[in-house]
Order: sequence, then structure tokens, then C-alpha cells
Amino acid sequence: MQVLELQVPPFPLLAAIGYSLWQPGVLHAERQFEVFDLVVCTKGALYMEEDDIAYDIHQGMMLVLEPGKTHRGYRPTDRETEVYWIHFQYPLSNQPILIEKNNWQQPLLQRTDQDIEPHPATVDIPKFAEVDLRILLPLLDRMLELHQVLTKQRSFELHVLLGQFFVQLQNGMRQNSPQARSYILSEKVAAYLAAELEHPFDSGQMERELHYHFDYLARCLKQYTGMSPMQYRHHLQVERAKRLLAHTELPLKEIGGLCGIADNNYFTRLFKRQTALTPGEYRKQYQVFR
Repeated sequence: MQVLELQVPPFPLLAAIGYSLWQPGVLHAERQFEVFDLVVCTKGALYMEEDDIAYDIHQGMMLVLEPGKTHRGYRPTDRETEVYWIHFQYPLSNQPILIEKNNWQQPLLQRTDQDIEPHPATVDIPKFAEVDLRILLPLLDRMLELHQVLTKQRSFELHVLLGQFFVQLQNGMRQNSPQARSYILSEKVAAYLAAELEHPFDSGQMERELHYHFDYLARCLKQYTGMSPMQYRHHLQVERAKRLLAHTELPLKEIGGLCGIADNNYFTRLFKRQTALTPGEYRKQYQVFR
């Protein structure tokens, strides 16, 4: 699927949102904007062209028109057509370009509870796609309501809702992709491993709980996180240990047990392998109280 991949921060910002109900025979004017124009058709069909590429936007579909490109209607509407549009800016001089994206891998970022710099992120926006109106319409209507009586506080809420809107677009792309089942299973495996962290690892139990062969579940998890189930479990164990070391005075042996590691020597080796610090050194450096 073609997507616009935005690196954030900075975040895309909403400039305007609008709604139109077009009768049959209406032809969209020819225009060129310096902002993105995201169009969602909720009824009928809109026939658009951008730099000589035609798009038929039927009910339940969206299109992003890009800055600097000329767009126009290439034929009139042939039925009553309902359209929402969002104008948004991306405050970087280098605008995102279209890329073909078929891999939704999401490797885990390195983080601690003491980070003082924001972590990099991406926003993927489909160029032209089907969307779930049941999820998006309430967001569109709320944004429209806020924009009609605009204040500084409402403007902030608009930007937050735009972020939620983009999250739903991303989720929709994953759920409608050929890899949808493997993505959903990877999420289930990750949640299962987190819930079972204090118990011994049992691949057979995972198969019985999730109703798929362990090898397939492992492939799904690795496809999206880059980790095997055991590697992901170790990551979760160390992350939980970090929180307990920084925010409690529990003995190291007890922390290991709460992370599913009964052997204190193994707990120390695993923790140091992933952090380059022993649990005691990490506590001394990051504990939030003395």
C-alpha cells in the first residue's frame, strides 16, 4: 500500500476541517494547496484527479491530496455525495514522500523510566484506501464541532483528535492488510507473555491458550517485534526489574521472583547482558528516592 510516512515530532497540525453535501452534477474546482487535503467520502462518490492520476473516492474511502500538486474533479458527481475534508500541515521543510509499505514491523525502542528526551516515532497515512466509517465518523463530527466555535483550548483538542484519527487510519491499514492475522496474533502473543511473566515459560500452554502452533506464534511475534518469544519475555522481565529497582526497596532476590526469575545469579546475568549494569548498579544510578 502507498503511504505517506511522517517522522514525529514535529506532529502534523490541523488547519481546518469541513463538510459538504454535493448534489449530482457538481464538479470539484481545480486547486493547488500548500497543505495536505485529506478527503473522506461518507456517501456517494467523488471523482478526483491529482497531477493527472485519477481517483474514484466512493463511500467509505479516503484520499490524501498532497501540497504543491494540482487537483481537480475530472467528472461531475453522479449521485448525492457527502464529503469531509481535513487540511493539515506538516511543519518540516522536507515533506514526506509516498512509499510502498507492506511490512508493519515495529521493533521495540530502548527506553527507561528516567528518559528526558522524546523517542522518535512515525505516522503512516494511507494515500488512498478504504476506511472504517463507524470508527472515524465520531472523530470527524467532534472535530467539526470544535472547529465551528474555535478557541485556543478547543484548538489544542483538535490537534489531539487529529492524532487519534491518524492512529485509527494506521490500525485500519494493518487490519486490512494481507498480514492482518499475523499482526493480530503478534499482539496476542505479546500480551500473553506480559500476563504470564511471573510463571515459568511454557510453549505448550501458550499453544493451548492462543489456539495456534507455537512455531507459527513465534514467527508472528518475530515478524513485528524482531524478537523470539523468549527474547521478548527477557525484554519484559528486564523492563519490570528496572521499574522495581528504581521505585521500590525490595531485595534483589524478591525482584527477580516478581519478574519470573527464581535464580538470583541468572537474574543478575540476564539484567547485565541487556543493560550493561548489575541490578545493584542500576538501582544506585536510577532509584528515585534515597
